[in-house]
Amino acid sequence: MSPFSPSWILRNTVATVLALLIGLAVAVLVGLFVAAEAPGGTRDLRAYQAAPRCPAAPAAPAECRWTQEFTASGIELTSSRSKSDRVLLTGADGVKRETFYSNHAVLTDLEEGDRVTGTVWRGLVTEIAAKGDSQKTQDAPADMRARLLIMALITIPAALLMTAACGWRLCRHRAAPTPGMIATLGLAPGLFGGGLVSALFSGPAESFWRTLIAWLVITAVLAAVARFYVTQKRTPATAPATPGG
Repeated sequence: MSPFSPSWILRNTVATVLALLIGLAVAVLVGLFVAAEAPGGTRDLRAYQAAPRCPAAPAAPAECRWTQEFTASGIELTSSRSKSDRVLLTGADGVKRETFYSNHAVLTDLEEGDRVTGTVWRGLVTEIAAKGDSQKTQDAPADMRARLLIMALITIPAALLMTAACGWRLCRHRAAPTPGMIATLGLAPGLFGGGLVSALFSGPAESFWRTLIAWLVITAVLAAVARFYVTQKRTPATAPATPGG
């Protein structure tokens, strides 16, 4: 029996209690954070969408939107999900702005010294346009409500499932853990991993509904696997036939 496997955890009372507390803490903390932050998660996005065009170049960060020309340099593209594309934008006044991006929409065809049109809001470059295409920078306001709900979808169901499995085991501590308990606890990390995969389907707009659909499909598959495991464990092995028996 490998250490930290679902079966090992459920056979070790200390490990079971610890896993229950971790699952409960994650579910509560993430739930409270999402409940506190999600209601105002679209405030900046709506302000940006409603911002008028500045009548003149603002001397300080302003609520209006201003477009100006920049020269692109220091272009760095990456295929790593843990890193972001980077471009250095230099304005006519010589001021350099370091900008980061989540995709290559404009950057693929961008070369050193190319001119781009940048949108500035609250002192930040929120979008660039070049060669008939445009894309947002990572400073552009996003739908934080959708982002928070996706985070909750990834973490809370898995945490609650781990809590339930461990609570179930502690209520029946005198008996050995059942295949159902083991499958339930094993499903928790699978559900967390499935949540991470489903988030890949959210797209550039970070759609919660697209993520939810992908999550439901992945969860259904994982639940079917867990049920198959329990069924196999509960089915007694067929004894081989003996000659003349």
